[in-house]
Amino acid sequence: MSGDNDSPKMPPEWRPEKPVGESLRDKYKEVLNEPVPDKLKKLIEALKELEKNESKAPDSD
Repeated sequence: MSGDNDSPKMPPEWRPEKPVGESLRDKYKEVLNEPVPDKLKKLIEALKELEKNESKAPDSD
């Protein structure tokens, strides 16, 4: 048996226009270029501030 030679061919209308990996990379690029929501920016800043304040506090060990 030859394997691939015996398998049925995919009809042309089922074939993707682009390879899956390329489509995923394109979608990922779109997501990377989306702006960060203001609510998330504020949360990140608040966490950074909290971390900074905690690192300045004296240890109570």
